[in-house]
Amino acid sequence: MIILSQLIINPTYEKMIPALTAEEYDSLKDSIKNNGLWIPILVNQDNVILDGHHRYKICKELGIKIKHAVRTFPTKLDEEIFVIECNVKRRQLDDLGKHKIYEKLKPLYKQRAKLKQIEAGKKYGENHPKSLRTNDHKLSSKEKEESLASTQAANEVNLSRKKAQRMDHVKEQDPKLYEQIGQTDKITVNKAYTIIRKKEKRKLREKEIKKLQVHLPKSIQLYNQQFQTLKVKPKSISLIFTDPPYHDKFLYLFEDLAKQAGIVLRDGGSLVTFVGQGNIGKIIIIMEKVGLKFHWPLVIKHTGPSASVFGKKVLVGCKIMLWFVKGKYEGEFVSDIKESKFQGKELHEWAQSTVESDYYIKYMTIPNEIIYDPFMGSGTTGISAKKLNRQFIGCEDNSKDENDYFTIAQKRISNA
Repeated sequence: MIILSQLIINPTYEKMIPALTAEEYDSLKDSIKNNGLWIPILVNQDNVILDGHHRYKICKELGIKIKHAVRTFPTKLDEEIFVIECNVKRRQLDDLGKHKIYEKLKPLYKQRAKLKQIEAGKKYGENHPKSLRTNDHKLSSKEKEESLASTQAANEVNLSRKKAQRMDHVKEQDPKLYEQIGQTDKITVNKAYTIIRKKEKRKLREKEIKKLQVHLPKSIQLYNQQFQTLKVKPKSISLIFTDPPYHDKFLYLFEDLAKQAGIVLRDGGSLVTFVGQGNIGKIIIIMEKVGLKFHWPLVIKHTGPSASVFGKKVLVGCKIMLWFVKGKYEGEFVSDIKESKFQGKELHEWAQSTVESDYYIKYMTIPNEIIYDPFMGSGTTGISAKKLNRQFIGCEDNSKDENDYFTIAQKRISNA
């Protein structure tokens, strides 16, 4: 029987496997102390530990005799692969732990595939059978090697290929976010990937925006300031079409909006605002205090991803707009349900499509009337107003925001 002092730890092999947590280590130690060493420590012909680094340390701490078994391999590469594979099968790893093992296995599998190809080439010459099999025949040899190695490594650690690729991408783009995967329920692989993709799409859109020049007509007036400080001519606005933030902490903005709307709307003018479903009653009360009449609810049906309100157990399939009127509405008939077109949130987290603003501006107003959006964001309402030959006043305050939505709105409206 081999003695503890004869065993050798290869630091490279030791780092290939994830360390046990303190709790896992103590549990294993208690088991060995009470029941002895059941699983032999695996070593190679040179007494280098291949499997059982934690068990070795515990036996050393407890002064327990070890059991061992010798494994030999045709190549050093096969031995390295075994060190990782045999540990993966026994460990309960989360997605982050699996992916870190996947990263170690992938280059080893790729190297092994290359060696097999070389050996086959020597044996069969140019007519040797193709051993790299993938479903994509358009891939080059190197790409096939990469694809096959990735698939094998993902399968070995019990990760789907898609999940492994997404984690690759997250790590490449944001290593800090990558390390947070699985640490809380909020940061799943898909959530982290979605965050990265949103940032990438935003950069792409911003790059496109930078190419655009600002040439605004006199009928378009944009202001980079808080809407409460903006002096709008009383009784000049035919339609306020806007999308304030919905959270309870922003209800005071609806109070300010109501006060301003009561002054700037002409008789017969409308205020149409997106609202959070949970605050519909409160907002109606706020608006009616200043003399605006609640006219009708408008429903915008989602076509893109929808949210889940866990506290209410509701899957949200629409957005609500509340329609208020100063006096008597004078416009055309409108539908109270419209199906929206999914709008990416890369340029503004609350961005909407132009489908709804196009429709309601067209039928609630006539050409050359003034449309006002005090929460302009990236300029969606302004784009619709310009397309429909309406005058437009937009307001967006960037003083406390690192994202220059005002400049983005200027360029988008200018080039609409």
